[in-house]
Amino acid sequence: MSMIVTLKQWAAWAPTVETESEWIKWISAPTMLPKNGSPKLPYVPTIRRRRLSDLGRMVMQVIFNFKDTTDLSSVNSVLASHHGELKTTLELTELLINGDLFSPQKFSHSVHNTASGLFSIEVRNRQPSTALSGGEASFCYGFLEALTMQHRYPEQNTLLVVADESVPACFAPYGRSPEFPYATAFLFDSDLGQEGYRLKLTFTSNTKEVQPMKFPQALMFVRWLLSEDKMVSFLHKRLYWTWEKLSV
Repeated sequence: MSMIVTLKQWAAWAPTVETESEWIKWISAPTMLPKNGSPKLPYVPTIRRRRLSDLGRMVMQVIFNFKDTTDLSSVNSVLASHHGELKTTLELTELLINGDLFSPQKFSHSVHNTASGLFSIEVRNRQPSTALSGGEASFCYGFLEALTMQHRYPEQNTLLVVADESVPACFAPYGRSPEFPYATAFLFDSDLGQEGYRLKLTFTSNTKEVQPMKFPQALMFVRWLLSEDKMVSFLHKRLYWTWEKLSV
């Protein structure tokens, strides 16, 4: 099985690495980044900005990188995150355990699609949107969901956002999580003649054991985009996800 799409634009954010030139420098020699930090979001009104979690702030930051070149009110969107608003959920759980009260607003902002909803409100977007978790392969499954959406609605662009942060310490023994917070955004188009990267995604089975990646898949995908390499593969369980750059 294979699918072809045009990737028009990308954006990424992590603590101390925000601009394209900073990402190019980091990608040339990836290192661990600070474990804490969130974007300032000066273009989001204060009353709405203070409602955003750190994850929500990162999502907004990468999306608004496209605001000068894309009508964000008309794009379809996919949010992929392994852990989503886990920190907010834990805060609410601790309040319940202690018998304390919490606001309905806080509760409504603990769901997996919180950032998607706040984005749609901010730019008045009423287009199809979905939020998913695909475990450690959330980037891969998010990419597949975005491609499926793009093929279903070829007249519109599809926006894929992948964001995650380290899990609270109490959850650390139970699974892997990023060493530092990050968010990436990718804008897709069905027109294969558009400027950008023309990409082909294929799937193959695998039975070999491999070591887990040190850095998030989404950031390694950006690294590949900016490299001269023609292909890149990510493995999740028994499935290889392979991307190939095609000539326009």
